[in-house]
Amino acid sequence: MWGRSLNRSYRTLFVPMIGCFAMLLATFLSSNGFAASNSWSITRNGDILEIAYGSGTSFPQYAALHLDSSYFRMNYGPESGWGTSVILLPSFWTGGNYYQGAPIEVKYTRRGKNLLLKFNGTISGLDVRGTVYLYPPRENQISAMVSVRVRGNAVLDNRPGEAFKPVMLSSMHIDDDNWDVQSAYIDSQSFQIPSEGWIINPPALSNIFGLEGGTSSWKTNAPTIEIDLDREMQITGWVTSSDDPNDDNVGMWAASDRVLRSWRYTIIAKP
Repeated sequence: MWGRSLNRSYRTLFVPMIGCFAMLLATFLSSNGFAASNSWSITRNGDILEIAYGSGTSFPQYAALHLDSSYFRMNYGPESGWGTSVILLPSFWTGGNYYQGAPIEVKYTRRGKNLLLKFNGTISGLDVRGTVYLYPPRENQISAMVSVRVRGNAVLDNRPGEAFKPVMLSSMHIDDDNWDVQSAYIDSQSFQIPSEGWIINPPALSNIFGLEGGTSSWKTNAPTIEIDLDREMQITGWVTSSDDPNDDNVGMWAASDRVLRSWRYTIIAKP
């Protein structure tokens, strides 16, 4: 697997009703052209940072950041389910060992209409610091800009196409009926998800890739997660055979044969 089992029964966050007076006030303001401004709502639930957006008493959840692993998930709105994660820390091979996912510390603030998350963590001697700018959702879409910087050194193993992964998508596809992702794509080219093995071999050079969601027997309206990198890199992926739908077994990533010092990319969650 990809070293991380996520709870796929994860539910949309709803902020409780704050009283009849607030509801009447919101109705009055709306009916008189003074609708309350939308804003971000952030709640820590154990090791998960829950991120919602809305106004009044309606704050649907659009994102979740797992502080124990740096797994970051987004959905495209109230009709969306949950699915593919983006791993904010880099993943890499060194000394014959694979490192993926580690605890992070996060601070957040509002910047105008946007939400800024600042994160930092350490993974096998690399000090990683980054930011996530979340933009207000549009109809059936939300996006975030991620910037990452790395200090420290790691001697990478000789593993072409997977030595150092600045961006990693983690998801699930067990069979034709049980999946969060139905296919992979690079630019406009689509790739089927095999039962196991490489998704794209040899790797393809591009800066745009993603995992396509949809509806299966397991999940309704899993989001499509797309990555738009600031440069072209080798894109590929791997499937580990599994019969456990609660464990991610699909990985897709951008790869380098050296430790990168900085990079940026945009995440888009959409149908």
